[in-house]
Amino acid sequence: MKVKKKIKTFKGFTLIELLVVVAIIGILGSVGTIAYNGYTKGARVTAAKNTLMQISLAQSEHFSNAGYYWTSGEDCADSYTKTAGKAVNEEVGDGLFDNADYIDNTIQFYFCIEEAGGASGFIASAVYREGSCKLTVNDSNVVDDSSC
Repeated sequence: MKVKKKIKTFKGFTLIELLVVVAIIGILGSVGTIAYNGYTKGARVTAAKNTLMQISLAQSEHFSNAGYYWTSGEDCADSYTKTAGKAVNEEVGDGLFDNADYIDNTIQFYFCIEEAGGASGFIASAVYREGSCKLTVNDSNVVDDSSC
C-alpha cells in the first residue's frame, strides 16, 4: 500500500520577498530624491541668471534714457538678510521694471544693484537664501557664477 503525501501549495509572497521589494523601492526613492533636489537648485540658479540678464538689459535701457545706472543703495551687504531680501527684490522690480512683483521670490535669490566705477558702471548681484551661491553681472553683461 502506497502512502500519498499531500503537498501544500501557497499562493502569494513570503515575508522576506516583500521586505526585499520594499527595501529596493526605498533605495530607489532616496536616490531619486537626491537627484531631484540637485535639479531644482540648478533650475533656481538658471532662473536667477536669466533675471540678472533682464536686469542688465533694463539697466542699459535706463542708462540710455537717464544717462546713469539705477542702483538699489550704497551697499548690498545688508540686503541679503531674510527680512530685507524681499523688500530689495521689490525695490529692484519697481525701480527698473515699474512692477514691484516682477522678480519672482520663489527662486529663493535676493537681488541687489550697486555702483561700480561711479555712474559709469554697475554690478547686479543675486545671493541664494540657503547657501553660499552668489551670482553677479556687470555693465558688460558678464555673468560670474563661479561660487555656485
